[in-house]
Amino acid sequence: MFNKPTILYPGKFTIDDLNQLRQGNKIWQEVTIYDSQVVELAEINFPGDEVARQKFINDYPDGELAGSWIYYPWSGLLLHCVDDASLFRLRTNRNQHIISAEEQQKLAASTIAVAGMSVGSGIALACVYSGMSSTVKIADFDVLETANLNRLREKLTNISQPKVILAAEQIYELNPYADVQAFPDGITADTIDAFFSDPAPSVVVDEIDDFSMKVQLRLHAKQRQIPLLMFTSLGDNILIDVERYDLQADLQIFNGALGDLPAEILQQSEFTPDQVKRYAVQLVGQQFVPTKAIASLLDIGTSLVGRPQLYSTIGVDAGLAAYVIRSIMLGEPVMSGRYFVKFAELIGMPSADLDDGPGRQEILSQLFSRK
Repeated sequence: MFNKPTILYPGKFTIDDLNQLRQGNKIWQEVTIYDSQVVELAEINFPGDEVARQKFINDYPDGELAGSWIYYPWSGLLLHCVDDASLFRLRTNRNQHIISAEEQQKLAASTIAVAGMSVGSGIALACVYSGMSSTVKIADFDVLETANLNRLREKLTNISQPKVILAAEQIYELNPYADVQAFPDGITADTIDAFFSDPAPSVVVDEIDDFSMKVQLRLHAKQRQIPLLMFTSLGDNILIDVERYDLQADLQIFNGALGDLPAEILQQSEFTPDQVKRYAVQLVGQQFVPTKAIASLLDIGTSLVGRPQLYSTIGVDAGLAAYVIRSIMLGEPVMSGRYFVKFAELIGMPSADLDDGPGRQEILSQLFSRK
C-alpha cells in the first residue's frame, strides 16, 4: 500500500489538530528542524548583515502553530518544518547562480516520469535533489533484493519491499510537498496511458527490462511528442540514448538504430531465455557492450542470476541524467542520438574492453547461435 505523508499546512491547523495527529498515529520520534531552518532563511536573505538577520528571526512566526507538521507513516516520524516555498528556497539556494531563480522555477514546474526503479530510482532522486519536477511519476513492479544493494542506496531492513514504494519514500523524505505518482504494477497495457497523462511528463526515462514495454514507451512518447531518455550501464561505461520526439515528430524509435527489431519484439508473446540475452545485446548495440558483459550473459541462469552492474556506473548515470534532463527542460540544444561515455578514456587510461578480438567473436558466436 502506498502511504503518502500527512501534512498540517501553515495557517490551516489548530493545536487540537496537531494533538489529534500525535494521538491518532504511531509516532516513534518527533523532530523539529523549524527553528534551525528559520536561521538558515535569515542567512540567505541577509548575508553579511547580522542586525537584519536577527530582526528577521525575531519577527518570524514561532511556536507549534508555525510552519508545517509532517507525519511519515512508514517511519513513525513527526517532523516540524518550514512551509513549501521556504523549504524550496533553502533546498535550491546552493544551486544559484549555476541555475537562475527563473530557471529553477521552470524546472520545479516540470514533471519527470521514470520507469524502472533500479537505475531509475537514482535518476528520480537526482532530479529531486536538483529542485526539479514537483511531480514525479515512478513505475516498477519488483521488490528490493539483497543483491540489489551493490548499486541501490537502500537499507537491509527494506529487503522484500516494493522498489517503487521505497523510491517514493526517499523522495518524500527529501521533499514532503512533492506529488509522487507511483505505479506499483510497473508499466503495463493498463497503466501506460496514465503514466503519460494527468499531467503529461516533460521527459520520460526508460530504465525497464521488458522489451515489449520499451518499444511501447517510445511509441507513446512519439505519439505525444515527449522526449525520452535511456541510460544503459555497461561495465565501466554508459550509453545515453536521447530521443527528441518533441523536436522531431518523424524520428524513428531507438533513433532508427535497430531496424526491424522493435517490430519483431512486438510480435512475440513471450521470450525464451536465449532470446532475452540476444535482444539485450541488440537493443544496446554489440559495439557498446564490453566483452566481459557479453560473456556474463552466457552464464545467466547457471552461475549468474542477472547481468552485472556497478554502483560506480549507476551513480554517474544519475548525475548525467539530471544534467541532460535539466538541459532539455531549459531548452538547451540536446540533440537526438546515442552518446557513449567510456570511463577509462575520461582519465587517459588504456582500455581493451571493446576490442574486437577472437575471444570476443567467439562469445558473440555462442550467444547468437543459441535458439
